[in-house]
Amino acid sequence: MSKAQLNKQILVTTNNKVGEFANVTTALSEAKVNLAGICAWEEAGKAHFALLTDNNTTAKSALKNKGFQVSEADVVTVLLEDKVGAAAAVAKKIKDAGINLDYIYGTVCGCAQTSAMLVISSKENAKIVTVLNG
Repeated sequence: MSKAQLNKQILVTTNNKVGEFANVTTALSEAKVNLAGICAWEEAGKAHFALLTDNNTTAKSALKNKGFQVSEADVVTVLLEDKVGAAAAVAKKIKDAGINLDYIYGTVCGCAQTSAMLVISSKENAKIVTVLNG
């Protein structure tokens, strides 16, 4: 069975140029912040990073001190069992509840007894947690 909870991710926006991935992750490393998940993309000449960390307060401070544009956003994290159809079961519950998603990404989480973590954003994050945890 999957386990869902409300969480916060850090959003970082930079100019899209060579080395920004290294610059963002080096700032976190120097601050002793561990990454639990990352998603990055380019849009309109900007690089965007969505980060799950073990210490958002320290991460935000370290990134801001390096001149990055930083914000925080609410998300739902869902730990998945290591079995075929686990993500499909989560998706079906969300669909059956009539919840529209803004975005979703996944990461291998290295968590005990799970194989992956989904990161979900919606205007109804609390409802997703309720639906998934039933």
